[in-house]
Amino acid sequence: MLCESPFGFRALYFTFATMLTELRVKNYALIKDIVFRPGKSFNVITGETGAGKSILLGALGIVLGKRSDSISVKQNEEKCIIEALFDISGYNLNAWFGQNEFDYSDELIIRREILISGKTRAFVNDTPAQLSHIKELGRFLIDVHSQHDNLDLFQKSFQFKVLDSYSETEALQNLFTANFEHLKRLKNQLTELKDIEKNGLAEREYKQFLFDELSNANLSEGELSMLEEEQLTLSFTDQNLQTLGQISNTLIESEASVLDQFALLKNQLLQITKNDKRFESISNRFGELNIELKEIGNELTHFAQNIFLDPQRLESINTRLALLHALSKKHRVENLIQMRDDLEAEILGYANVDGQIELLEQDIVENNLKCMAMAQQISTKRMEHCNFLETEINKRIEPLGMPGATLKIDVIELPDSKLGTYGMNDANFLFSPAPGKAYNPIQNIASGGEISRVMLVLKAILAHKNIMPTLIFDEIDTGVSGDVAFKIGDTLEAMSNNMQLICITHLPQIAAKGKSHYFVYKNNVAGNTTSDIKKLNESDRINEIAEMIGGKAFGKTIRESAIQLLSN
Repeated sequence: MLCESPFGFRALYFTFATMLTELRVKNYALIKDIVFRPGKSFNVITGETGAGKSILLGALGIVLGKRSDSISVKQNEEKCIIEALFDISGYNLNAWFGQNEFDYSDELIIRREILISGKTRAFVNDTPAQLSHIKELGRFLIDVHSQHDNLDLFQKSFQFKVLDSYSETEALQNLFTANFEHLKRLKNQLTELKDIEKNGLAEREYKQFLFDELSNANLSEGELSMLEEEQLTLSFTDQNLQTLGQISNTLIESEASVLDQFALLKNQLLQITKNDKRFESISNRFGELNIELKEIGNELTHFAQNIFLDPQRLESINTRLALLHALSKKHRVENLIQMRDDLEAEILGYANVDGQIELLEQDIVENNLKCMAMAQQISTKRMEHCNFLETEINKRIEPLGMPGATLKIDVIELPDSKLGTYGMNDANFLFSPAPGKAYNPIQNIASGGEISRVMLVLKAILAHKNIMPTLIFDEIDTGVSGDVAFKIGDTLEAMSNNMQLICITHLPQIAAKGKSHYFVYKNNVAGNTTSDIKKLNESDRINEIAEMIGGKAFGKTIRESAIQLLSN
C-alpha cells in the first residue's frame, strides 16, 4: 500500500512488517535485566497489578525520547541501559537517516544510557544522537495509547487529526499550518512597523530637526583643531609685533645694538689673536656667531613685515568656534560629524518603514490568498468525507456495548472566510448515548468507558488509514466486561492483521485473542524485588487465562473455559 511518509515521500508499507523486534532493559526501576521480543501481529501482556507492566512501557518511552533522570536507575547500580531493535526494511526511512547524517540499516537500534548522576546519552545505530533525533524517529515507529490519552479526544488537534487522516488532507493541512504561521508572522511584523510609524512620528520629527541643525553647520573633519590653532595665532598678533620690534631694535637698530657690541668684541679678540695664536679658534667662533646673529635679525625683520592684523578674521573664527562648542555641549558628544551621520541613517530607516509596510502588505495579500486556496481545498475534502467517517465510527462503536449510541462530527466554515489554525473550519465531536437523545460535545456527556471505546474505534480507523507500524494499548479495556470485551478483542485482532499490536490487558477475553502472550511477574531473591517477563507456552497460557477468569484457585470448569476462549 502506498501512502505519504512524514518526509513528503511516497512510502511503501508491507503488511506484517514487524517493527519492534526486541526491547532490552537493564537496571531500570525494578527491572534488573530483561529481553522482550514481541511477535509481528497481536501481542498481549498480562500480569498482576504492580508486577511491572507499566515499567516496561516506561522503559520503551524513554528509549523513544521521553525525559528521564537518575531515579530511573535501579538502586545500587551505576547506570541503566535501554535498547530497542526495529525492523524498518519495509519502510522508506532512508531519507530521514540521510537528512540527519546517520548510517541507514534495515535493523535500527536505538539506545539510551542513564547514569546515576542523571546524565543521559542517546545512540542511533551506535552513532551518538540528540534527544530530539530519537523523539522524531520514535514518532514514526510506535504509537502508545494509555487511559490518560483518552483525554486527547476532547482536543481540537486530535479531532482534526482524525478528520484529516480519514479525508487524506493531513499533508495539505501540515502545509497550510506552515504557511498560516508564516502569514501570522508577517501580520505581526506589519503591526510592529505601523506602531513604529505611528508612535515614532514625534521622535522622527525631532531627529530630523537635530539632523538639519548639524547638517546646516557644514561640519568638516579636523576643522575645530585648525580653527583653535588659527585663533591662538590671531589673538596674539599685536603683542607679537610689539615684541618683535623690541627684539629687532635691541639686536640691530639701536645705537648700542647687540650686533654693534658684538662687532666691537670681535675686533678686540682679533687683536689678541694676532699676538697669541691660542685664541684663534675662539676668534673664529665669534665670527660665526656674528654671522648667525645677522641672519636671525634678518629673519625676525622678515616675519615682522609679513604679520598683519586681521580683526575680521578673528571675529569670524570666534563666531564659528562658539557655534561648534555650543553644538558639542548641547549634544554632549565630541564627534558631531558621527552624530550627524547616525541621525541621517536613522531618518533613512524611518523612510524605509513606509516601503517595508508596502511590501509587507503585498506579501500578506499574496500569502492570504495562498492560505485561502489551501483552506478551501481542505474544507471541501473534509465536508466530502465527514459523513463517511461518522458512518464508519458509528458502525464500529455499536457492537462495543453501545447500542444506539452515535457520534456526529460537526464541521462548519468559520464566518466571513476567516482563517484559523485548522484552515477555514471548526469541528466538534458530538455524542448521543441513545436514540432520541440530544447531541452534546463528547466531553460533556460520554462516560469514561464510552470515551475509551470511541478512542479504540478511532485508533482502529487511523491504523487502517495510515498503516501505523506499531500500536501499543495500555489497558484500553478498563471498565468493560462480558460481550463488550469480546468485541474489543475482535477489534484489536482485526487491527493486528495490518500492523504490530501490543496490548496490556486484565481481561481474559482480550488476552485469549493474542497471537503471542507475555507474562510480567515479580521475583524476590534475598529481599531484592525485580520485575521480569516471559513468553507463555500453550499450557502456561491456559493457566494464566484461567487465573484471570477465576483467580489462583481456579477449577477444572474454569480451565475448560480458558481452553474454549483460546480456541475461538
